[in-house]
Amino acid sequence: MSTMTKVFIVLTAVLSITVSCLFVAAAAQWSNWKKLAEDYQVMADAAITQRMNTEAVMSATLAMKDATLGEMARQKADLELKNKEQADAEADARAKLARAQNEAVAAEAGRKKLEEIMDIQTAQLSALQKQNQSLLGENIDLQTRNQRQNTRILELTSESTIRLDEIRNLQEKLHAAEQQLATGGKPAAARPADTPAGVSVGAAGVAGPIPGEIMEVAGNYASVNVGESSGLSKGMVAMVFRGRQYLADFEVDSVRPKEAGGRIKLAQGDVRPGDRVVFNADKQ
Repeated sequence: MSTMTKVFIVLTAVLSITVSCLFVAAAAQWSNWKKLAEDYQVMADAAITQRMNTEAVMSATLAMKDATLGEMARQKADLELKNKEQADAEADARAKLARAQNEAVAAEAGRKKLEEIMDIQTAQLSALQKQNQSLLGENIDLQTRNQRQNTRILELTSESTIRLDEIRNLQEKLHAAEQQLATGGKPAAARPADTPAGVSVGAAGVAGPIPGEIMEVAGNYASVNVGESSGLSKGMVAMVFRGRQYLADFEVDSVRPKEAGGRIKLAQGDVRPGDRVVFNADKQ
């Protein structure tokens, strides 16, 4: 074998070894690149997945934030409405307070005015009370005098009644004596039954007090059991008594032979049937 052949074989072997090494290195590099590409692909897929997850989380977060913002906006609107209502209520409260203050000022002014009026009325009441006490004293004095006068009037009336009876008896005796003298000593003719003792038929009246009694009472009108035959005439006034108590005046406005009617005046008590009346014929 020649040297050239040997060299060629050696070169061929070296070239083969070199090419093999290159192929091995290229295959290893390709494998590395492929693995690196796969790693990059996995990393890219992971990054895409992470980004999608991140976008989903962000979308959910945004949705939650939007819901929170919506709730906050609703709460804000509610708060604004409540603030408006509170402002309106505060304005109403201020208006009511102002009215209450005005009413309080008016009430205070009215109270002061009422106090002034009450002071004036109290002074007037004190003066009236003093005047009333004075009038009461005068009234008691007048009542005492009136009672004394009534007692005196009753005494005088009783005396007048006794004197009237005596006068009537004397008049009856005188009339009988006159009749006897007129008939020449014969007994006097009997008087009519309706003619009272001591009163001649057709006589104009009887001097002195004329006693009688109340027969009926109707309101302020009454009737008595004495009339024209006893000397009563229209317009005569009598005093009404119960016992010794003065009750009223009785003014005649209609007269009949045995009774008369009239009105009760100046009543100081309740006039009843049976109460005594006294006409003073001398003063009519």
